[in-house]
Amino acid sequence: MKDLLFYCRPLWFFQKKIAPPAFFISVLLGLTFFKSFSAVGLIFLLLAPFWHYYIYEVRYKQEYYFYFNLGLTRLVLWVSTLTLAVVVFFLALVL
Repeated sequence: MKDLLFYCRPLWFFQKKIAPPAFFISVLLGLTFFKSFSAVGLIFLLLAPFWHYYIYEVRYKQEYYFYFNLGLTRLVLWVSTLTLAVVVFFLALVL
């Protein structure tokens, strides 16, 4: 349990650069053009990995070292992004 809490804070810090802008753009596009929450979820499902790629693979590549020093690999960070995108997608489908 202690290990899980140890990794939650860096993952939250990592997702703060990805989730809010991707969610805002998803809500804006989904409700403006498609007028449904399921569209918001689908757009977020597609946009979150692209936003992750742009932020951490292209623009701020050096920030991976910070997460490596905390014990988080690139695979763990990608899985966290995809997991968050899938959870938001299914929550939007339920709404």
